[in-house]
Amino acid sequence: MENMLLSGIITIGNIGINSVYVYLGIMLLCSAAVYYMVKKLYKWAIKKQMLRFLSYIGASTVIISLTIILAVLQERDAWQFLKAGIQSLAFLGISLAIFPLLHQFLLKRK
Repeated sequence: MENMLLSGIITIGNIGINSVYVYLGIMLLCSAAVYYMVKKLYKWAIKKQMLRFLSYIGASTVIISLTIILAVLQERDAWQFLKAGIQSLAFLGISLAIFPLLHQFLLKRK
């Protein structure tokens, strides 16, 4: 019984810390790092006026977040949801690159 109560506790020296708090702290640090990287990426894309790229990044963020939330809510393996989400994002990215080029090609042929 005592092992079950202490199973989530990580001991650092004489201090016992719940492992959930350690994971939460790591996730906050990772989130802050990703925020600063994406912020620089957005500034660069805005400077270059790459609206299609910005919308793709925003859509990617929303779709990946929704797939993770759906996996957690349905208590299923998140990998299958992420795999489907990433495949759909790859298709979206390819179509965002090809369709404008195809449109320009067809306009030049007229």
